Amino acid sequence: MSGNTSKSGIGAQAALLGVLPAGTLLHGYEIHAVLGQGAFGITYLGRDPTLGRAVAIKEYLPTSLALREGGFTVRPRSLEIAEDFAWGRERFLEEARTLARLEDAPAVVRVLDFVEANGTAYMIMALARGETLEQRIKRQGPLSAVDVERLLFPLLDGLEQVHATGFLHRDIKPANIILDSSGRPVLIDFGASRAAMIGRSMMLTAVFTPGYAAAEQITSAKQGPWTDIYALSATLYHAISGSVPPSAFERVLEDEYRPSSALKPPGFAPALLAGIDAGLAPRAADRPQSIAEWRPMFRGDASAENAPTIVMRRNAPSPRRARPAPAKGRRSLLWGGALGLAVLLVAAAYVGGSKLLGTAAVQTMTSDELSQALQERRRVEALAAEKTKLEEDARAQAMADAEAKRKADADLATAQAQRRKAEEELAKLKADIEARQQADSQRREEAAAAAQRALDEAARKNKAEAEMAALRQAHEAEKAKAAAEAAAAQAADEQAKRQAEEAAAATRQAEEDARRKAEAEAEAMRRADEALARAQAEKQKADEEAERQLAQMTEAGLKLAPLDRQHLQVALSAQGFDTRGNDGAFGPRSREMIGAWQKAHDQPSTGFLTAAQEQALVKDGAAAIQKYDDDQRQAEDDRRRAAESARAKVAMTASAVAPPAVAPPKAVTSLADFDGTWRGQIGDFTVRLVVAGPKGTLDLDCHGNSGSFSVSISPLGTFDAWISPPTTMMVGATSSYRQQVFSRLPAFSIPTGSSSCKGGKGSLVR
Repeated sequence: MSGNTSKSGIGAQAALLGVLPAGTLLHGYEIHAVLGQGAFGITYLGRDPTLGRAVAIKEYLPTSLALREGGFTVRPRSLEIAEDFAWGRERFLEEARTLARLEDAPAVVRVLDFVEANGTAYMIMALARGETLEQRIKRQGPLSAVDVERLLFPLLDGLEQVHATGFLHRDIKPANIILDSSGRPVLIDFGASRAAMIGRSMMLTAVFTPGYAAAEQITSAKQGPWTDIYALSATLYHAISGSVPPSAFERVLEDEYRPSSALKPPGFAPALLAGIDAGLAPRAADRPQSIAEWRPMFRGDASAENAPTIVMRRNAPSPRRARPAPAKGRRSLLWGGALGLAVLLVAAAYVGGSKLLGTAAVQTMTSDELSQALQERRRVEALAAEKTKLEEDARAQAMADAEAKRKADADLATAQAQRRKAEEELAKLKADIEARQQADSQRREEAAAAAQRALDEAARKNKAEAEMAALRQAHEAEKAKAAAEAAAAQAADEQAKRQAEEAAAATRQAEEDARRKAEAEAEAMRRADEALARAQAEKQKADEEAERQLAQMTEAGLKLAPLDRQHLQVALSAQGFDTRGNDGAFGPRSREMIGAWQKAHDQPSTGFLTAAQEQALVKDGAAAIQKYDDDQRQAEDDRRRAAESARAKVAMTASAVAPPAVAPPKAVTSLADFDGTWRGQIGDFTVRLVVAGPKGTLDLDCHGNSGSFSVSISPLGTFDAWISPPTTMMVGATSSYRQQVFSRLPAFSIPTGSSSCKGGKGSLVR
């Protein structure tokens, strides 16, 4: 498929609607959603990945001429209209090229690129953000004078540049003007290519918006810049008054237009209102012929050259239509249907093979002629509705037939394969039976021939004996012959019976073989299904185990310190996933609570944390973690003060309550008495103390976790140190939770904290 790829599993519903599915790529542009869809094409919301910006993508797809096949490709509906479809595509691309050259034109949608793909063409445009003028009027009512001037003059400048290229917009209305948050306008949805196609193809029906379309768009009169001037004037009139002006056709029949200058809306300059009224003149010749001619009127420039005379009058009745005034009820009915008749005349533009009559001819139509035209309009609408319904039914039936044919083809292929297999088995069985029957027939023929030979021999003997004793042996010969024939018949019957029994046995054997084969195939299929189920279960188990191992490796890669694990346990318990303790060791209970937390957050329940999950837990439990750290620091301060108080009391007791009969310990005059390396096993710890004068280094190791601490040695051999819990004793590790070691050589003790390593008391040896 040229220029397109689609995402797996997306687009079934989009294909039914005739639009490209989300995710489709068009030469690098990605389609996201549908913005709008009409009789001439589809507009999508798209994205330019290269520049990272949103765009609007307009697809050329006139539904009367073409349809989408296979979800992407656009094809003409028939060979007869293929030329019209291709001609319209060229006009579409020509419009895109023209608008692309107007990138600096104010208030005109920017065309960034154009693409040919899927058998059709696409126009890539800058995405205009905001609300339409129609939505703004519905939301807040008529616009103020400041708001009208803010959108009027940029539109004049932009349209002037469009007209300079030889193009017309042909469909200016509030719904085709987008206003940003500052009220600046952008003119979208140019209809030049649509109008060109309508003028060429009988398959397309003219589409215009009553109230904004000039009379020349309804008839076959020449169009030009004055046509866009009428539509823009009608749009400004709607923005100022809050109502749509009467349609051009109604004004041709009877002009009931109330000039904007007569409305006198507050805050509007009379010149601006007069300029709008000039642009709404029913006759094209009475309107300004260009933007340059029209612009000075809004500023009240009476000296502008070629300024047209503003003619605001009602159409005078034609002399040939002079007749008594119709009854009030009939007149109301006639004018009440004028709007519907305007649409009628456009739809029936080619009734009878000729174009709609000009403005002068419409003015001379009688009520009977109008009624007849209305009936023709209804007939055309009925035919169009029937045609649309037939096309929709045909598309639906084609889709249903295609699906049914696909299923029927699949079923037929399966049935044909089964039939071929059965025919092969039947042919083999028939061949076996025919072979047996042929062998039996051959045996019967041989037996009959042998019997015949025996009879012939007996006959010759009987003849000889008969010749010797004809009368005496005649009776015996006849008797012997009868006996021989009876015996031969009996033998033949027995042989046929045996052959029938053998054939029946062969048939039963074939049926039994077929039954056993079917049972074997069923058993093989059952075993295959069981093997497949086991394989799927094993695969699922392996996937889960792989996912768990990956999660375990991911968590191991985080290198969580015991304090980090304690914080995570605190965060889990604070969110209702009680780990039953904050020991910093992720045991079965902690893993279970991690899995429960992951499941509650719609994540794989592995029991192991990723970096993102760790950050989320710490963030959600920040308050509880802060309280936990504050409590631990407070407990540590309390223990330190208690230890210092205990040491002070011991020192005071030792100095004040010394036994008089015992001499005080000998003072150590040199710390060298303790120099050396002291070793010992205290609880789960391997202890190594290296002393050199008043300084020492204490190394502790528990189950591979080690820590090193600096100590000070007193002359009495006493020392103390603050150490972290054993499970966090890694070189360079720090912890806010510590315990105090206070010993005197050679005695040594390690208090047991919240750890899997147990301390104790003992002695060190040097």
